[in-house]
Order: sequence, then structure tokens, then C-alpha cells
Amino acid sequence: MLRSMKLQVLRLTLCGAVAVASLAIVSSASAQGVAVTPNATPPKSVAVLAAVGDQFQYVRRKVGIGSNLDPYIRRWATMGGNGLNMMVLRGMDRALASQFPGSELTLLTLTPTAEDRAVLPQAREAHTMKRVLDYLRPLPEREKWEQIFVVTPRWLMDERKGMGSKLSGIGLFVQPIASNVREEFDDIAVMDAEVRDLGKEKQPRSDTYVAPFFYIQVTVLDGKTLAVLRREERYDFRKIINSDSATLDVEKSFTAAQLGSEIERFVETAARRMVVDREGTVDVGTVRTLPPQAQPDVKK
Repeated sequence: MLRSMKLQVLRLTLCGAVAVASLAIVSSASAQGVAVTPNATPPKSVAVLAAVGDQFQYVRRKVGIGSNLDPYIRRWATMGGNGLNMMVLRGMDRALASQFPGSELTLLTLTPTAEDRAVLPQAREAHTMKRVLDYLRPLPEREKWEQIFVVTPRWLMDERKGMGSKLSGIGLFVQPIASNVREEFDDIAVMDAEVRDLGKEKQPRSDTYVAPFFYIQVTVLDGKTLAVLRREERYDFRKIINSDSATLDVEKSFTAAQLGSEIERFVETAARRMVVDREGTVDVGTVRTLPPQAQPDVKK
């Protein structure tokens, strides 16, 4: 059972001002729209395919940049061991078990490839869904699944609610300078973005912060026909500060352990909300995982 796995620690090199953050694989993914209708008959068998890739995005706003230049430092870090996908499965495992008690869950990952990494962030969603369908079509096991939840990265061009532009998938945004951005996007589901303060002062707001984000799309497919039953996007983030720190650079106000723990906490909460839009934990019943040979072959 996935939740009984021994915790693995991922060392994440961000190649920027953040040096190293330690992430424990404890859970996963994001959001609201796929909440199950209360009176609906629960499916007897559900599969979850995590296909968010292995690219962790780091974006930091620059100080004193000209208006014609990109105001952000942008980096990508590759996380080995299918770590991001495993985080997704942890959260989906819990959420779906609470929604479909007694249903059999099959947990799958789509192993990232060099070709996936070469695709531009704005094109990864379509590219990934094509890979997903190519994998699922010949898979005999899917005849037993009533629904298949597919989790893929989502790209957003615009800045929103104090977050940077061109964000995708799972990552970290750093806002080191005050911003006057006060945008509202009532038409897009988003996790409550109230600032979380690790310090003792407990400030409710701050114009400088770091913010782990989870920009994700979940697509629910019919197991037998692969028809799309519903598709929802989610743009979750959590702004974090540490009022105990005297450093002028908000990014340096956290230790690697603090930052890793907060990212883990955020992703876990966002993962559960992707299905039920509320927190909840239930022990999983019967969980069946496919053997390694059932994974798609990766051409070198």
C-alpha cells in the first residue's frame, strides 16, 4: 500500500538563490472541481495516473529590471525517482479513498522522459495527454476501471494574485520586493492564499514571501472508452514568511528543512483538495498496484 511506503527524501537543487530543499514523499496534488456528487453511485474500481513529470520550477522576481525585459529569474530542476508523481499519488490515494470507500484503487505513474523535458512548458499539457492516451489504449487492465483520474501539469501565462507569470506544474515562486498587485480571479478555483508565518509574530499579510505552487489539471476518463467525463484546472499556492528572521532577503529567512517541510505540507493539502475541496483522511481499503512491466517502455 502506497501510504505504508518508507518515506523517501528528495534533495532538490534549485540552481538559484535557494540552495537545497529537502522534500519528503508524503503526499501530493491539488483542487476542487472533481468533487463527487453526493448521490452518485461510487465506482467499484478507480485508477489514478500521475503524469506531472519530473520538472520542478523555480521563479524569482528580479529587482530593478527594465520594463522591456523579463522581470523573473527562471530555473528548472529535475527531480529523479519519479518523485513528483509519487507525491501526487500520495494525496490522490487519501482523497479518493475518502470519496469511494471500499472501491479498489490502482495507482500508476507515467515515467518522465528526455523528450518530455524538451517540450516547452506551455505545450506540456497537450504533449502529456497524448502520451497518457497512447499508454492507456492498449492496456488490458483498464477494462476493469470505471474511472481513470489523470493528473497533468497546467501552464498559466499571466501573473495573478501576486504570483509570477508563466508558472507550470509544481514549483516555488519568490517575491523578494514589495508588489502592488491586488488582482482578483473569481472565475478560477484557488486555494486560500492567506500568508503562513513560520515565526512568532504571525503577520497576516506580507509584500515579500516565498510561495510553493501547484498548477495542475485533472482529467477524469471513462475506463473502457477513454471518453473525457470531466476536466478541471487548479491554480493553488501558499505564501510563506518567517517573521523570526532578520534577513532582508525573504528567501534566505528559511532553512532548507523549513522550506522542504512547508512545500510538502502545501502539496499534501492541495492534493486532497483536488478531489474533495476539503481536508479529510481515511484509511485506504484494497489498493492494487500494477507490476513494473505494465509501465510504458521508455525509448532511449
